[in-house]
Amino acid sequence: MRNNMIKLLFWGLLSCWHIPAAAFDYFISGFGTASVSCATNDNADYVINDQPEGPGRSRTCDAGTDSLFGLQLDLAFTEDLEFGVQVIADRDEDRAHLPDVNVAQLRWRAMDDLTIRLGRMPTPSFLFSESRQVRFSMPWVRPPLEVYGLLPTFSHDGVEFIFQDNYAGWLAEWHSGVTYLEFDTPLTNSKDTELIESYGGFLNLTLENDNTLIKLSYSYSETSFTTAQMESLFAVLASPLFAEGKQLVDDLRLDQSPTHLAAFGFRHYHEDWLVMGEFSFRTIDSFFRDQFGAYLTVAHQFGSWMPYLTLARRWTSGPDSDARAGFLQAEVGRLLTSSRYDASRAAIGLAQDFNEYIRIKVQTEWIQPDHNSWGLYTNHGSDYDYRYPKSNWLFTLSVDFVF
Repeated sequence: MRNNMIKLLFWGLLSCWHIPAAAFDYFISGFGTASVSCATNDNADYVINDQPEGPGRSRTCDAGTDSLFGLQLDLAFTEDLEFGVQVIADRDEDRAHLPDVNVAQLRWRAMDDLTIRLGRMPTPSFLFSESRQVRFSMPWVRPPLEVYGLLPTFSHDGVEFIFQDNYAGWLAEWHSGVTYLEFDTPLTNSKDTELIESYGGFLNLTLENDNTLIKLSYSYSETSFTTAQMESLFAVLASPLFAEGKQLVDDLRLDQSPTHLAAFGFRHYHEDWLVMGEFSFRTIDSFFRDQFGAYLTVAHQFGSWMPYLTLARRWTSGPDSDARAGFLQAEVGRLLTSSRYDASRAAIGLAQDFNEYIRIKVQTEWIQPDHNSWGLYTNHGSDYDYRYPKSNWLFTLSVDFVF
């Protein structure tokens, strides 16, 4: 489906090639991050989004967690019609760094205050959604996973509408769309992956003035995901051995399950101070329980130097067992708790603008998973203490660049 969308866009562009080359402008830009992270955790890996491994149990220090390279091409056919494509190489679910099309969109300014986008666009729920991979644009070495990990994808396919207006000194932007996305997620302690599919729509409102930005977002989708192990469990639960087993399977199965994601974010500049934060809530009608994420960042600019402090939290709400499972209650309990990544985190960092194209960052993080939680980790070893996990440290040095 995703590849078909990109093929459709390129076929549409072919019809424009009868326009003389001088009739349109083009612009090529790029960005990237060279980074290394080291973790004190020796019984689990720290990863971001859909990565299968990272620093920790697999290796003490890792250069692939945040390192990436991206190129972007923008073509302006007319003042109102543009095409943009962005290709990024970073660590994927197969442990490779192969280029992938992250953005491929037609942009048509239908009216002065209305833009329509078609193709593959960034998922738009959070403050840094449009530039989530361009680490140069953000104060940290990476977006806080407590919030951004609730939607671990960078882009979706579909059609979007962006309407802008001014209201009482604020620039208001309404952003809505119909979307489809699919991505492979790696299974912990395995080289296998499973497909996640989702389709739905969203509505966002962004308000911005000279110093402050406020963003409200809501999305609804229907999500599907399963594994062979889950299907084996569901097959037994649906048998005549369990009086309410079929209803339990319907409640647990992630098959076109209604999914709601709501987020609130703000960013405020005052003189040399920066304060920003985000809160997000996600609920999926399945074995996934209600999940919440939040962070608050405070930073101060001293010339080309900017120290910053971030406090973040992820937590889950919902049962750890179900009496309808009978003698399989332990297995159902493991499924219910498999999505519990509750943890507290404190990060202190320092960013330095080497020049207008290069930014150097050093970040130290203390991570404490909750009791009975997997924390923000994967590839847990047999010695990982799920009931009383230990705190760990993560150290990162990054060089972000644009050109």
